[in-house]
Amino acid sequence: MDIENKYYIYIILCEDGSFYTGITNNLINRFKQHKNNRGANYTKTHKPLKYLSAWTVQSRSTALSVEHYIKSQKKYKKTEFINNKSLLKKEYCKEKNKNIIIRSVYKRTLDKINQEII
Repeated sequence: MDIENKYYIYIILCEDGSFYTGITNNLINRFKQHKNNRGANYTKTHKPLKYLSAWTVQSRSTALSVEHYIKSQKKYKKTEFINNKSLLKKEYCKEKNKNIIIRSVYKRTLDKINQEII
């Protein structure tokens, strides 16, 4: 999977404790957009703090589908996805009856990104 073809689905923790889910092909630039009020409308009123979790997929269409799936879930389920990185793939593939590659971004990688963007 080339980096140019990699799309990320991510969950951000916002200042009020809420989560924001989105997609990007560049985690660092996208977070900077959210911080500078050039991201989603939601993060304009719910200040983003850091990435909680991120996953990679091979196409934008898959990323959009997974993003929609996560956004349709209750907060407790999103928290389960954050705490158990492989759960997202298992449940998404089962519900959508698809077998796709969803890879979790390593915690140390997210920690490094979070240090850079904060």
